Amino acid sequence: MLNAGRETSSPGTELSENQAKTEKERLIEELQLITEERNDLRDRLRFLTERSKKNRPHFRPNPYYEDLERMEEAVMSILHNLEMENTEIHENSHKLKKEITFSR
Repeated sequence: MLNAGRETSSPGTELSENQAKTEKERLIEELQLITEERNDLRDRLRFLTERSKKNRPHFRPNPYYEDLERMEEAVMSILHNLEMENTEIHENSHKLKKEITFSR
């Protein structure tokens, strides 16, 4: 009689848990790839910035400075977009983790 009010897990619940687990794994992999790409872009930017500083004469303006600034803006924009995606994916992963925990 005590078990009369309890529901057992149905195959549909198990399927959604499996889907949530698969989605979580996919998001984690995507997050790792995005983080890796962000770090690579950050390293490239650092390399370009340091290289231009070393090659720059002290009293003459660097003719490539404007090009470098445009490249930096583009890279920083990409970096910002990746960080925003990273944050969004992290939040989605956190939500999925809560859903998985709640469904158990």
